[in-house]
Amino acid sequence: MKLFAILTSLVLWGSFTHCSLAVGQDPSSGLESVSLANPFFAKLSATSRAIVDGKPLRSAVAELADRVEIPIVLDRHIDPSADVKVGQIGPTVYAGIQQVAASRGCVTMPIAGVLLVGRPEWVDGTSEAILSLSAAPGYSVSAKIDVQWPAATTPSEAIARIATASGTTPPATGLPHDLWPAAKWKAISADVASTLVTAQFHHPPRRQGSESNSTASPATTKRFAIPYRLDANRTSVIAAIRGVDRQSKLKNVGKEIEITATASAHRAGIEAFLTSQAAKQAANVSLDKANLTLTLQNTAAHEVLSKLAAAAGRACQIEPAAEGQCRQLITMSMQNASLRQLVHEIAKQAGVDIEWTDDTLVVSAQ
Repeated sequence: MKLFAILTSLVLWGSFTHCSLAVGQDPSSGLESVSLANPFFAKLSATSRAIVDGKPLRSAVAELADRVEIPIVLDRHIDPSADVKVGQIGPTVYAGIQQVAASRGCVTMPIAGVLLVGRPEWVDGTSEAILSLSAAPGYSVSAKIDVQWPAATTPSEAIARIATASGTTPPATGLPHDLWPAAKWKAISADVASTLVTAQFHHPPRRQGSESNSTASPATTKRFAIPYRLDANRTSVIAAIRGVDRQSKLKNVGKEIEITATASAHRAGIEAFLTSQAAKQAANVSLDKANLTLTLQNTAAHEVLSKLAAAAGRACQIEPAAEGQCRQLITMSMQNASLRQLVHEIAKQAGVDIEWTDDTLVVSAQ
């Protein structure tokens, strides 16, 4: 099993014991519940701290999302090569991605099993297009597909691959020429996949090739019903939604609240929901709770130390004198161990000293 998969399980075990996070089980509809019972939102709420300064925007966002296997769709009118400089980010996957996005004037929206990152007008327009699919009269959910394409694929080729994966005929009308990065989407609705491709040509920027300086979303009166399962964050989520859409409506449906609001209002509500989860993660990280299992085979010490530090809500600082030792390959297996015990064992095998501070795991030479 790959290291990141092992550590994803490790990070989530302590907080979300009732969530199944198997690859391919992400939601394919924008109407899935906003809830930690939804594996998609549980993944976004996983503990994660990192430093991605100096990396291009696309690489920084992908690095964070790949930790929990969440696909990212980046607005093509945002410069993906712009360097990121935000310092330490977290304490959850979503919070980290949101902080990176905001540093480049972007917003985020989790929807239909993917995370949109881009200009507010594009993110809200794309969300609206996805939500409109299930709202259309006579709509039936399209089959889930796995689809991928290599780097330098054109939009028309991407649409053709989606059609092939869903067993349909590619549309005759071609899309504008462009060369896109590689993509890999699993268990996604074919209609949603097609919409994500075509939406890249909606809402062009006011200045070609530049990032939007506006945080305002396009005016729209279209509203969509999405179920939310809320607890202590009910007040903040509803307030965030009504702050954007005063005509939003609420209806109690069992243990959930069905909220009918605009796409931009739902973005605000989902942000409030996930921000509340980040606050809980920051407050509840324990170094000594013995509820973790970790199996490593020939894994570089610096890799696992960095990920364990992130699981503890801290950055990992490896001092220059310890870098050589941290390249050692570690093989070990521990059950019912705490984060402190796991890090101690890895440090022992690598022959380095460790020190926990309030926000950092410091690794130094013995």
